[in-house]
Amino acid sequence: DRMIKEGGVFIEHCPTSNENVIAGIAPAARYLRQGYEIGMGSDVAGGHTLDLFAVMASAVQVSKLRWRYVDQSEKPLTMAEAFYMATAGGGRFFGKVGLFEPGYRFDAVVIDDSKNRSLRTFTPGERIERCAYLGRAEVAAKYVDGYRIL
Repeated sequence: DRMIKEGGVFIEHCPTSNENVIAGIAPAARYLRQGYEIGMGSDVAGGHTLDLFAVMASAVQVSKLRWRYVDQSEKPLTMAEAFYMATAGGGRFFGKVGLFEPGYRFDAVVIDDSKNRSLRTFTPGERIERCAYLGRAEVAAKYVDGYRIL
C-alpha cells in the first residue's frame, strides 16, 4: 500500500469486475479515505456494463459485501463517495477534469431523470442515487472541454 501511495499510482476501481471475475473485492473505501488517487471504471473485459450509474451502485454493493465478509473495520462506500470516484477521482488522472470549478475543463454529462417520479422532492445527491439504483437516467447532452458533442 505504501508504495502505491508514494509512487503516485492512480487506482481504478472496477466493481463489476469484482463481481464477475471473483478475484476478490478491492478495498476501495480504505483507499479513498486514506487519500489514494482512486477513480471508477467499467472494465469492459471483466465488467458487464459501461453505465457508470450502474457501476457506482455496484461499488457501494461490493463494498458492503467486503465489509460484511472480509473486513468490518472499514465502513462501506457511500453513494457520494462512489460518485466522487466516478467523476473527480477519475478525472484527476487527466488533470483539471471532473469538477465544476474555475480552471477545470468543462466535461459534463447532462442527465434527464424525469422518469424517476415521486411525490417528494429529492436533493441532487438523492437524485443521483436514484438514477444509480433505479437505472432510469437518460443522457440529454455531453460536453467535452466545453464543446457539446451530443
